[in-house]
Amino acid sequence: MQALDRIDYSNNWLTLVFLFALLLLVALKTINQQKLFGYSTAFFRKGFVVKKTEDRESLLTVFNIVLLCFSAIVYAAFFSFITAFFLDETASFTVFIKVLGFVFIYLVLFLILDVGLAKLFEVQNETSYLFSTKIAYLYTISLVLFPVLIITSYSSLSTSVLLFVFVMLFLLSLLLLFVNNKNLILNKLFYFILYLCALEIAPLLIIYKMMV
Repeated sequence: MQALDRIDYSNNWLTLVFLFALLLLVALKTINQQKLFGYSTAFFRKGFVVKKTEDRESLLTVFNIVLLCFSAIVYAAFFSFITAFFLDETASFTVFIKVLGFVFIYLVLFLILDVGLAKLFEVQNETSYLFSTKIAYLYTISLVLFPVLIITSYSSLSTSVLLFVFVMLFLLSLLLLFVNNKNLILNKLFYFILYLCALEIAPLLIIYKMMV
């Protein structure tokens, strides 16, 4: 009797998600390879963020919309993967879709609120660089996290390594955000702490509660 290979279909959806994200990455490279490289290395290229601030580019360009979708997919896959790991379960497509919807809405609201509040309080000039820095670092984390997420999913690499990479990237982004905007942040330290709690930490707790 011929032996049959055992195939596990439980995570086929994850492969399709990665393929779609990869297609978006190819589209980004086709649209503007130089800008894609700039975002992927924004942690170490302050000049790129400065130039983005000076250009005052619209958030509704094709490149920005595709990059937003790519980042939402990466973050949703990451949170689904990590939460399933802690709960000792297999990440499901249903949960991923729920998290993706929340992450996408959060990112859109994040952009709208930052731009809207700056215009409302007429502080665009003072906060434009801070805003550009936050957006750049948000995209940088997703671009760096994507290959690590793939490697972790299809190798024996521990999930704790994936979590460690994310935490290090997140802390590095906060450190660079503070260093590059220390004068503005120190002058408005109380509001900056409120921002971290409301728009950075709270969404992570909400995602966790959604999946538990």
